[in-house]
Amino acid sequence: MGQMANKGKLQRGKLVCLRNAMIGIAVIALIRLALFTDATSRLLSGLNFANATLYLLLVGILAVAVYRRDQLIKLQKEIVARKEEEIELIYAALNQHALVSLTDRDGRITSLNDKFTERLGYSSDELVGKPISMIYPGGENDTVYNQTREKLEAGEIWSGENEEMAADGSRVYSRGTFVPVMDDHGKLVRSVGIRTDNTDFHRAQHARSLKALFDHLQDEVYVCDTASLQMVYANCAALRSSGWEARELTQKTILDADPDRSADPKVNEKIFRAHVAPLVTGEEEVVTIDVQRGEGHGEVSTRIIRGDDGRNLFVSVLRDSTKRKEIELAKMQSISIVSHELRTPLTSIKGSLRLLESGALGAFDQKAQSVLDIAARNTDRLLLVIDDILDLEKIRAGKMEFTKSPIDLVTFVAEAVEMNRGYGDELNVNFDFHTDLEAAPTRAAPERIMQVIANLLSNAAKYSPTNGTVRIGLCQDGRFWRIFISDNGPGIPEEMRDAVFETFSQLKSADGVTRKGTGLGMTISQKIVEAHKGEIGFDSELGKGSTFFVKLPIDEASNEDVGDKPLAEVTCQSNAA
Repeated sequence: MGQMANKGKLQRGKLVCLRNAMIGIAVIALIRLALFTDATSRLLSGLNFANATLYLLLVGILAVAVYRRDQLIKLQKEIVARKEEEIELIYAALNQHALVSLTDRDGRITSLNDKFTERLGYSSDELVGKPISMIYPGGENDTVYNQTREKLEAGEIWSGENEEMAADGSRVYSRGTFVPVMDDHGKLVRSVGIRTDNTDFHRAQHARSLKALFDHLQDEVYVCDTASLQMVYANCAALRSSGWEARELTQKTILDADPDRSADPKVNEKIFRAHVAPLVTGEEEVVTIDVQRGEGHGEVSTRIIRGDDGRNLFVSVLRDSTKRKEIELAKMQSISIVSHELRTPLTSIKGSLRLLESGALGAFDQKAQSVLDIAARNTDRLLLVIDDILDLEKIRAGKMEFTKSPIDLVTFVAEAVEMNRGYGDELNVNFDFHTDLEAAPTRAAPERIMQVIANLLSNAAKYSPTNGTVRIGLCQDGRFWRIFISDNGPGIPEEMRDAVFETFSQLKSADGVTRKGTGLGMTISQKIVEAHKGEIGFDSELGKGSTFFVKLPIDEASNEDVGDKPLAEVTCQSNAA
């Protein structure tokens, strides 16, 4: 646009020069006319009439020529004025409608119109002098940017779809035309870019495609604004389950989707905000919760996405897990019945084997004694599996008792480590417990928390290399105590993360070594920790090992301070997290 304005100024300059030249010619003509008139008077007296007439004719022709020249200049001025007016109108219309940019031979921005800066959310100072590639998603490696540069450097006009990044990170979609300006040697001097914003059309088309995709999914899909919780989208399954009409969706919030919600909306929002807090803080990418709707069961997974308009949105997908729960329940009930039937005879067999091992019924030779030891160990293992199954059944049925009492985790964890040290010795693995805390008060069911720690220690020992060390620590994590157990084993693949706490889950080890287990220990541990309003999880890196942690609430009523240090000053170090 600047180039067009410069051309207009150049034309006006030429017209001024032409006008001045014509004025000069006219003055000279008038002087000559005056001289000619004087000469005419002399000629009329001294020359014949024919010659005088000829001179007068020439004067008339000159006068007509001057008049016609003046008319031509006036006409040219009118044409130039109209052209200037048209150019101004075109410039104004283009400036209002399009995003215009000028770049130099190196692709650096030299000029922008206001529409460009307003749409992308930058100031002119933030862009002028910078490479135009900065607004492309891929920068200098962006495919569209490189295609455009190749065309311009070849002296060709490029037109096509563009995708740019606004200052706030949102995407701007446009239809662009880029025109090169070449020098006499065919080298690119500058280029003009004219973009037409079609972001709204692109978003509408994208939204229609997504809607068509999600509308007929069997899973319920809910999309709401993270700030207001106002509903943005719900698919057909979600509308049916919630009893909503599509036309009233914008009047609903995600809290209205729960028919069993509390009557107090503030309570509902507080519970929901607490559930999605790890997403907001960036601690988790997905949060999941099991829900019950009437007679059915469901699993809701929620994550945060960024919309095309820059808004953050909660996307919740509710998958019906009723059939899966029924199958799991039937399986557990069958296994529980079998377990009950097996436990009594196995206990009797174990007692008999121990009696034989004690030598009370006579001595056995070394070979027979070895067979007895194997039978005794396998009997213990079967009883352990049965106990795990029965424990899990009790937890799911809500029949497991959690008699909580005040305990000091510093002493408790140290005792747990010593109780399980023998297991580590069998595998040539050392247990090393360290904490800077003098006391860590909490309320818990000691025998159940001991069961959790024992399970984590045995797993760490099994996955540690021979002569390895399992490190155990205890620290404060906010309003929780964090117990962490780290090994130097093969680690857990990220794709297996969700399977760690599943029932009868036997993960395939990254090092290919098969390790024995019931597949129930982590499931039971998770249920026990959750019953204490705590959290269990892990961090892992392939080839370097895993760190499992258990978080239990601080019992602030028991002790306001940890030794001589306030609770807020005794925190987990980065290597303990």
